[in-house]
Amino acid sequence: MEDGKVIIKGGGSRKISEESVVVSSQPAAAAEEMSVLVSGVLHHEGKTFVRVSFMRGKDWAEGIVPDGVVEKAKGFSTEEIGQLQAYLAAEKETIIRQAKGINPIRNLFQI
Repeated sequence: MEDGKVIIKGGGSRKISEESVVVSSQPAAAAEEMSVLVSGVLHHEGKTFVRVSFMRGKDWAEGIVPDGVVEKAKGFSTEEIGQLQAYLAAEKETIIRQAKGINPIRNLFQI
């Protein structure tokens, strides 16, 4: 997001795609860095979705796209969870596109 609260800093892809993200209501320079893990596209009970995990030190949160909901969290404030949900909603197309590019078979065998 461009409001300074969530900033994507880099990325890569393996079995799970990982990016560094900053989430804070503080200025970007004072914000703490976190990792974002994106699963491949998952299917369960007729629903298609992507799981997104946020990790910052010992703090973690798990969300789902396209719903844009953080389902579980530990160590994040209510305000930060709101920011993470806003990030999931704003970036859902990008997250889904990234998840579609993950090939679990290729990553399993490191091809």
